[in-house]
Amino acid sequence: MIITVAHQKGGVGKSTVAVNLAVEMKLPVVDLDSQHSCYLFSKIREREQNRSLQVFTPETLEELKEILESYKEKNLIIDSGGYDNDLNRFALVSSDIVITPVSPSQIEIFGLEKFSQIVKKAKQYNPELRVFILINNADARSILEIIELEKFIKETKAFDVLTSKLFRRVDYKRSYQNGLSVCEYNPSSKACREVKLLVKEINQLLA
Repeated sequence: MIITVAHQKGGVGKSTVAVNLAVEMKLPVVDLDSQHSCYLFSKIREREQNRSLQVFTPETLEELKEILESYKEKNLIIDSGGYDNDLNRFALVSSDIVITPVSPSQIEIFGLEKFSQIVKKAKQYNPELRVFILINNADARSILEIIELEKFIKETKAFDVLTSKLFRRVDYKRSYQNGLSVCEYNPSSKACREVKLLVKEINQLLA
């Protein structure tokens, strides 16, 4: 199964979500982001002698196709870039599940409207594609904004909404700097509990 973390908008937390899922689910990552945040994270892990994380950085469509073909009977995570090109389009249509991190704000809703058009085109090539919005980097005090975002998502009918939510936690930044997932960094933290709930929900979708 291919799990792609995707959004055409940058800065929504795709790489943070991808590395935490990859570590907790013990899965390799295909890093299509131009900043190669997942690849850099894996290098920090090596430096700190943490458990290795396999990260692929294909530069051509042919390389990406070869990787996906070799993993067609296994699970794999793709960290998609925040832009539109051949690799990201192919990753999207090749996916079984797409997870799109979105923060509760009006600006994010505008970005989601644009992404819904990309998703609709992708579903023309892959009608079985399932796209789930992950409310990410949310302020626990802004419940009204979260409710409004969930309402908008349901009205678009282009996406489903994950029950799991990731709230704004300083542990995400601190753990990345140490080459760790939030659960490795602080197993008793709220961030870790939220990630574990997300992993559980994704595993249920894959079952």
